[in-house]
Amino acid sequence: MGINQIIDELSALKSNIAEISEKVENQLRADILDNDDNKLLTVFVSRYMENRNLRNKMISQDLFSDPCWDILMDVFSARLNDKNISVSAVATAGNMPHTTGLRYIDTLEKIGYIYRERDDWDGRRIFVKMSDDTFRMMKEYFLRVLQKSQEYRYS
Repeated sequence: MGINQIIDELSALKSNIAEISEKVENQLRADILDNDDNKLLTVFVSRYMENRNLRNKMISQDLFSDPCWDILMDVFSARLNDKNISVSAVATAGNMPHTTGLRYIDTLEKIGYIYRERDDWDGRRIFVKMSDDTFRMMKEYFLRVLQKSQEYRYS
């Protein structure tokens, strides 16, 4: 077997591996996007939020203020865990003044990322829910972050 034949076979193997890898990646993406009970994503998002809180404790939170992202994270996490989160809990979760939280909830609601839904049991309480499109977008984002972390781990 000549060197050129070996190179050709290796090239063909590399191409096959890339094709199989792409199929697996696409299936993984589809599984995660379609599976609301995905444990890996739930754990990852929880750790992501813990890391943000740690960063805010160690480094001035004023440098990293991102109320819309904090609200989206809280509502996304609630949906991943099949839980409801009230307007008041969302408004105060990002360590911001309540009125600031309400203003950002309004902003996210106007662009269709979230919506409010009255509690069936207690009409005085209102929950914040995430639209299906935003939920898919957030899942896709975290899937890509997970993939990147795997790439870094094995490179």
